[in-house]
Amino acid sequence: MFDSHFHLTDPRLITLDEVVQKEHQGVEIGADFESLPIVFGFAKEHKNVYCTAGVHPAYADVYSANDFENFVAEHLSQPKFVAIGECGLDYHREDLPTREQQIAVFEHQIFLADRYHKPLVVHTRDAWEDTANVLIANRDKLKNGVLIHCMSYTAEQACFLINQLTGIDVYFAFGGHITYKSKSYLHDTLRSIPLNRILIETDAPYLAPVPKRGEVNLPQYINYTAQVMANVLGKTISEIESLTKENAYRFYKIKAAH
Repeated sequence: MFDSHFHLTDPRLITLDEVVQKEHQGVEIGADFESLPIVFGFAKEHKNVYCTAGVHPAYADVYSANDFENFVAEHLSQPKFVAIGECGLDYHREDLPTREQQIAVFEHQIFLADRYHKPLVVHTRDAWEDTANVLIANRDKLKNGVLIHCMSYTAEQACFLINQLTGIDVYFAFGGHITYKSKSYLHDTLRSIPLNRILIETDAPYLAPVPKRGEVNLPQYINYTAQVMANVLGKTISEIESLTKENAYRFYKIKAAH
């Protein structure tokens, strides 16, 4: 299974058995500036792991546009560097940076994704309207594709974004939350999205799927998510594996030979 979004360099997972780390394939996501060298080093050391450079909205108040752009420019030659993100908007807690700060940082990373010809990985939590508005307003900078990571919105909202971004390759990734009873509406969301635009992720160590909910999410738990996605779409786990891997390779512009 190609895991489109995880954080294996998180302190809760970095001590994972080396066999697990070597066998897991997918994308290690950069989410804060200070840890980007670790993220890139991890991808370089693991054959089947790629990486992104991004600053999560939780760190928008300490974001340095110059420092981040310099890091991106300096690492463009690294073949494992496949996207900008995760970046976006998160209004879930009151102690997060202001909406104005988050939007400014989000828009700057959209600008960099366009400037350096990288697809964009988007984090959006309790912030659908502003997220959609920012993406639509900047649609001319999304030519390299955009991925809504951990899609947690309705079928209507997914279809709205697809329709508003006609001509843009818009992808949606689903994680362990699709196994939660409280998120059963996501089954309709999944069914509403074209099959060639669906990815699977763990977001490890976050969002462990049922029956592991509440635990630290481990890479191998992706199979629980794949089973639910297979049931919802009327497919086998093998078909979900092939479908989501092909889509991830296309979005991240990864050559199968790698």
